[in-house]
Amino acid sequence: MRNPGCSIFLIILLIVFLNSCVSPKVHNSLTSDLEITKNKLLENEKNMIKLKDDILELTNAKYRVSQKLDQLKNDSIQNGTALNDIMNKHKKLSESYDLLSNQSSRKMAEKAKEVKRLLDQLEESQNSLLLKEDELNKLSRSISQQKQELENFEQELTNRSNRVVELETIILQKDSIVSNMKNRISNSLKGLEGEGLSIEKRNGKIYVSLDEELLFASGKYEVNQTGIIALDKLSAVLASQNRIEILVEGHTDNIPLSTKKIIKDNWDLSVLRATAVVKILLKNDKLNPIQLTAAGRGEYNPKANNKTIEGRKMNRRIELILSPNLDDLYRILEE
Repeated sequence: MRNPGCSIFLIILLIVFLNSCVSPKVHNSLTSDLEITKNKLLENEKNMIKLKDDILELTNAKYRVSQKLDQLKNDSIQNGTALNDIMNKHKKLSESYDLLSNQSSRKMAEKAKEVKRLLDQLEESQNSLLLKEDELNKLSRSISQQKQELENFEQELTNRSNRVVELETIILQKDSIVSNMKNRISNSLKGLEGEGLSIEKRNGKIYVSLDEELLFASGKYEVNQTGIIALDKLSAVLASQNRIEILVEGHTDNIPLSTKKIIKDNWDLSVLRATAVVKILLKNDKLNPIQLTAAGRGEYNPKANNKTIEGRKMNRRIELILSPNLDDLYRILEE
């Protein structure tokens, strides 16, 4: 028969061993059995038979525990195999992940290059667009400026057209005035035309030509009675025309004067005759002196050839050149 203390020691060792290898359920069962055994040993140490039974029971329990342990070992092996499978799968997954990660990195790098290329194209397009927009703005400003210039030109053209119309109106009025005045002068001096007096409308002016015989004695500058009557009639017509200018010109032939006491040459004679006519005209106080100008042309603006008697007779004359006042025309032209 074995020593009970040694058996208990073995049981304790077995329990400690099993404690580290069995499940909590078995562990709790063994702990309970151990407590029962301890109580029985303490209560009845002398009951060896009972102890043997307990030992036998413990042996059976050991067998069962051994079976459990074997089962657990088998489970552990299966779990280890499963763990290896899981680790292999993890390794494969990790390798796949690394491969995908590398592929993804390459693709991301390629995408980054593509994105950078697109960004560069976008920036280039934006710069091109900005340049075109700047050109468009310049073109728009140029068009606006040209439009403004065109409007200014059209306005200037309209103004000029209006001035042309105004000029034409004034010219028509002046021409009408000249025509009416010619008719009035002709009517007032009716009977004298062809008798040393001629009236001509030329270049928008009226030329009233009075021969020397109608006004003066040969070589003289005093106006005779016939001339005074003619000039009085003429002044009555001119007095009603305050919008004309009157130039009185004296003309001679080229024959030198035989006497040079007062009148030294044909220049003097032409000027004195023009002045004498002006003075006769101004006897009409309704005629404004500012409208009249006296001038001598001497022999230097002949009307006919001085080599013939008839020509020299035509050259010895007084001409009244009646011109419309052109101040309105000058004003329009200066605008």
